Amino acid sequence: MAGGLLPLRFRDEDLVVFNQESVADSALVVLLDLSGSMMRYGRHIAAKRVAMGMRALVRSKFPLDTVEFIGFASVAERIREADLPLVMPKPITTYDWQVRVRVPLDQAGSTHPHFTNLHHGLRMARASLARRAAANKQIFIITDGEPTAHLTESKAGGAPILNLIYPPSEASATAALREAFRCQQEGIRISSFALIEEYQGSDWVSFIDQLTRLVRGVAFYCTAGDLGSTILESYLSGKRVKKPLG
Repeated sequence: MAGGLLPLRFRDEDLVVFNQESVADSALVVLLDLSGSMMRYGRHIAAKRVAMGMRALVRSKFPLDTVEFIGFASVAERIREADLPLVMPKPITTYDWQVRVRVPLDQAGSTHPHFTNLHHGLRMARASLARRAAANKQIFIITDGEPTAHLTESKAGGAPILNLIYPPSEASATAALREAFRCQQEGIRISSFALIEEYQGSDWVSFIDQLTRLVRGVAFYCTAGDLGSTILESYLSGKRVKKPLG
């Protein structure tokens, strides 16, 4: 052994620590239900806290990842990160036992804002993720009810038509499921977080079950208080495991 090479001496700057938690970079879209019922049981507060926590986690520990937020009620809208602490569910504007409304999407501001348009939210999320080159793409759906709104194409070729339907109809559920399947075909992993604090909430979980089976995703049924830990584990597991969805 050549002289002068031993003993070896190391300094702090000679050592590099690699984060082994992540296998691949991820692009995440969080869909926040902002329908009127999210005001109950502090659900919107829990959802906002989780959204802000996800933002902080990604920025601090996974700088190669991206996270975007989309709120969905009667229509879906992007949420700026700076606006997360102030976002609120839409006010309930009717208690009619039956609602059937059709308006052009560009006139949505003239009608009820508090319905649940998961179809529109998924469509926006898929478009956002299509622009990302990440190895893993994920959508997190935080919701407390089944869809009560969806979009259809205008026969005149103009703006899409917003359909508000209560009680919930098969048409709204089918539109959301079709859009979710398109996401799955494009390699997007979908996780659903169903907030249930009351027994009556179990009436709509069959939709979440159907969605989960269709896209081969995962579903969690939890209370608002359990949402944070549940979402964190799902996010990390989605980053560790990358496998084809087909």
